[in-house]
Amino acid sequence: MTIINQLQSIYPSLILSKPDDVDHPFDYEWFQTPELDTIGINKEEFSNRDSQLLSLFLTPYSIHLPSENEREKSWMDLLRGKSSKLSVKLPLDYRFVFFSISEEPANKDTFQEAFQSLFPRKMPLFWETDRSGFIIEEIMTEDQDIISFNEIIDVLMSDFYTKIRFYISEFSRKVPEAPDIFSWASHCHSVADRYRVSSVATYKDTLPYLYIDALPPSHWKHLYRSIFKEVQDDEDLLHTIKVFLETGANASLTAKQLYMHRNSLQYRVDKFIEKTGIDVKQFAFAVPTYLALLMLDYE
Repeated sequence: MTIINQLQSIYPSLILSKPDDVDHPFDYEWFQTPELDTIGINKEEFSNRDSQLLSLFLTPYSIHLPSENEREKSWMDLLRGKSSKLSVKLPLDYRFVFFSISEEPANKDTFQEAFQSLFPRKMPLFWETDRSGFIIEEIMTEDQDIISFNEIIDVLMSDFYTKIRFYISEFSRKVPEAPDIFSWASHCHSVADRYRVSSVATYKDTLPYLYIDALPPSHWKHLYRSIFKEVQDDEDLLHTIKVFLETGANASLTAKQLYMHRNSLQYRVDKFIEKTGIDVKQFAFAVPTYLALLMLDYE
């Protein structure tokens, strides 16, 4: 039995991979075996004692960071579970700003400088892969301006000729909760990025996609068959119902957005109800139908 097999029997979460190849690399402790294989073990199965023991015969493997000044190192120790508090001045508030770029920047330092120039002071910034990472936006004074990423996203994409997506977590004043908030925000970012929610997404924008992403593929197939079997080829009808539900079943607003007569809209809604047997005018049926329509966009 190899050392990796032996470790997997103790740590079922162990993966044979590199940090750049997994969605949430900071959820793992990384090591290199004597054969130079890179492995990760989920932190939930880990303790400081485990780390000390494994370090006797494995080499700790650090995720590459462009810079690790004192503030960045303190934050990373907290997020990795190596410390329970920050060793530097605490912010009044903080939030995580995840970013992903469609193309690897030719000059990462220039890209990083552009991000840092958005803030009144240097913020902790970490690259997780060659095309993604996160910034910790720290609010140090009561009068510090809050960055509006919706206002600057177009300028950034124009300057770098590439698609950029941000996921913005909620603000928090509780630093000890940072690892949990970070883990949840990282997951939300991956969902928002996968479903192309918007260029600048928050948990409110991502909420419906979190539900559809959690649905097992086998369940989705049955849901698709149950709801859309009779209307799957009628793209105009499906789009009409999606807009109808997005407006809160407001017929007047939907008709206005689709540039159609209210009677024509009513005909389409009735047609969908008749063919599927699902009354989308009722809230209990409108919600799952809307989530299914969102999923349909990515099939």
